[in-house]
Amino acid sequence: MRVICPHCDGKSTIVSSTRLSNTVSELYCQCKNARECGATFVFSLAFKHDLNPPQKTTLQILTTLLSTLTAEQRQRLKAEFSD
Repeated sequence: MRVICPHCDGKSTIVSSTRLSNTVSELYCQCKNARECGATFVFSLAFKHDLNPPQKTTLQILTTLLSTLTAEQRQRLKAEFSD
């Protein structure tokens, strides 16, 4: 992962990090442009959303949805996909 200094647009190094939760961390960074900048700063790193959910989650959703169908609806669905 590349972190760019927000002050001089130079390359930065992640010196340490603190995990705040399963989906959020703080990255403690230092600008490598020590002569002209040398800033230290904190970036937030957070999970935003899935583009494709994990298979286990997808199967859980499917199981839940199928369990809400009546026997007749399940039979029609089965007939539609068995062709």
